[in-house]
Amino acid sequence: MLHEAPGGGTSKQRKDAKVSAVFRRNGADEHCAGVNALASWREEAKLFTASKDSTIKRWGVSEQPSFEASYEGHSNWVNDVTVLEDILVSCSSDTTVQFWKADHTGEPAPIATFNQHTDYVNCLAAAKSTPIVASAGLRAEVFLWDVQKAMRINEQSGLYEAKPCEGHKGSVYALALNEPGNFMAAGSTDGAISISDTRSQSKLASLKGHTENVRALLLNADGTLLLSGSSDQTIRLWDLGQQRCIQTLAVHTDSVWSLLASHDFSVVYSGGRDKCVYRTQLANRTSELLLTEHAPINDMAFDGQSTALWVATASSAVRRWNVDERLPAAQTQPRASADLQRVKQQQPDNTAFLASTSTYARSRQAQDRPLQAQQQHVTAQTRGIAPLVQSAVLTDRRHILTKDAEGNVELWDTATAAVKERFGQIDFQQKEAELFAPQSILPWFAWDTKLGSLTLHLDSTQTFAAEVYAYTMGLQAPEEQKLNYGLEVLRGLFLTWADALQQQQHQQQQQQQQAPEGTAQQEPPDPPQQPDSDGSSTSFSSSSPPTSSGQEPFQYTTGPYPPVIMCSLQGPGQPWDQQPWQKCVTEFTGQEPKISMIPHWVCRAVFFAEHKTVKETKAGFLLMPLQGSGLPSLLQSKLTAPRILLIYKVATYCQSKLAEQSYHMQLGSVYWDQAQQQEAVNASRNRQGDVLELTCNGWAVPYDLSLAAVRQYIWKRSDDPVLHYGRQIPGRPAPTPILKPVS
Repeated sequence: MLHEAPGGGTSKQRKDAKVSAVFRRNGADEHCAGVNALASWREEAKLFTASKDSTIKRWGVSEQPSFEASYEGHSNWVNDVTVLEDILVSCSSDTTVQFWKADHTGEPAPIATFNQHTDYVNCLAAAKSTPIVASAGLRAEVFLWDVQKAMRINEQSGLYEAKPCEGHKGSVYALALNEPGNFMAAGSTDGAISISDTRSQSKLASLKGHTENVRALLLNADGTLLLSGSSDQTIRLWDLGQQRCIQTLAVHTDSVWSLLASHDFSVVYSGGRDKCVYRTQLANRTSELLLTEHAPINDMAFDGQSTALWVATASSAVRRWNVDERLPAAQTQPRASADLQRVKQQQPDNTAFLASTSTYARSRQAQDRPLQAQQQHVTAQTRGIAPLVQSAVLTDRRHILTKDAEGNVELWDTATAAVKERFGQIDFQQKEAELFAPQSILPWFAWDTKLGSLTLHLDSTQTFAAEVYAYTMGLQAPEEQKLNYGLEVLRGLFLTWADALQQQQHQQQQQQQQAPEGTAQQEPPDPPQQPDSDGSSTSFSSSSPPTSSGQEPFQYTTGPYPPVIMCSLQGPGQPWDQQPWQKCVTEFTGQEPKISMIPHWVCRAVFFAEHKTVKETKAGFLLMPLQGSGLPSLLQSKLTAPRILLIYKVATYCQSKLAEQSYHMQLGSVYWDQAQQQEAVNASRNRQGDVLELTCNGWAVPYDLSLAAVRQYIWKRSDDPVLHYGRQIPGRPAPTPILKPVS
């Protein structure tokens, strides 16, 4: 007997948890979405890349980049990473901050996960000489983490709480800590930069000058100078002793998103939304265009002694560019046409210019004197595949059409989490129109491609809404047997987990049976119950899966890239054992402590095939004789049937009821599917007698449509559809409807 599975409980947070399934398109050695952040480690011989695909990769970059490890624990975009000695710290839009062993091999798992933030965590900063890390994000939340203390408490199974740093008015997108970690700079959406004492968590000063969001901050070694980059297109240099701006550089023509500086802080490298990387000498304000990327610059990191740059963009591949160590000659402000001509002669390659203080002047300068990038060729890049950028669910609520950033269109099957057909680089909308079929299946999942891959989101209120007949899935089952789509998907996704727990339970029972008499035996737990938060019970329905004919759907463990399950629990400030998590469907062992928080509604579905009944599975309709047909009314004209019932079944029912009243008629041959239509026409050529015709709104109703499809595509009203039956006039059948997607 199967007893309660882990995940039992009655808290509303746990019951309302959502489960997501990521249909992977790539292996662990490549990203499939844009890279948000970079971090160099061990004298820049290692490079960490944090991606929107929810993973972090470690690469050996002493020569050509070689993949070393994939860190998979977040369930949303990884927005920033930093390394503190041998600890890798990451933050994510899943609201968590995670600690990892930076040099871990194999399949690293987070050694600590903290969810003190209540919204997206945007950025991190680490002190170089003390184990202090700062994290910041939306809702003006900034926290300070003592890494050693947090690790020690975590090892003792305690709950570590980071210190909040108050005084910020807007969401924070940039942080910087000085080397001792005793003061911090934070840039927010209001354009202000707050300087805080990390020991007292008190605000020391507010630097004002930027007019838009501050996106990048950089402190020099002794903490006396601060560089800032903003969405107002400027870079500012601040003297923290005087608490004032001492330089304003209008180098970019769009938002500044990333900053690097030489060790002596004399040269600054900047990248931004304009897809350009500039190098600027602070002493003489001479700037040069180093390189131009194909997408906005998210982050940069040095490779070697400032002779090369790793550049992260919206691409899944991070690219390395060489940098000429020779700095250009100091530029002067041309005051006359002769001076302008002299400057052009000094720089015939047109790569350098004198940085202005005005964004307007810089825009005019960019138009009048376009620059040529110093570097034209990439020297190396990490592996990555194009992210998905467009998707559409087909009307069968099973297949999803996707397009990646390179224009490749594919058809995915949710029953296998795999590509069913590849179409190449074609028009997406045209292919979607070609694949249209007049079906009406209730939505049972939400989906997106924000991780660069297709992700299905399942919850307790919507997942069990869709039913299909089992035979339409290629399963051996009675013709009337229905299959709940969401139920079978859940059972397939959690199959390895369920099997592992059942095996453990079987072994435990065997050990109890073999124990000597008189030995105390642990009573098995009772089967799980499902009370609602108000104490009332919830009704469940149960179904048994049919057997498979051929390749069984809902098998997710056999493909080259099995899907990854992610679980996010609703509500901020979850306890340590209710944090978001992710795991590949093939990697469950039954021993996972955090995975024991699998939502209760999922446990009920996986172990007992139970789920909440959905009222919308039935559909009402009226079946009445066509005026002037001479056919009698049926004893019961208002009927109710499953919404997925095919019109062929309605026609058969009508035929049998008319036969009971001595009206014998042949079934018609109207089908939307052309193959079925031709087959029916061929079969009816030798038939004699009256032909039964079903119409709705004057249109012949195709037999391969469901009741729900008739209501959606032909009836097009909210009340119950009216179907009329009559005799088909030879040579003048009712017109076949032209069915199009309903907007």
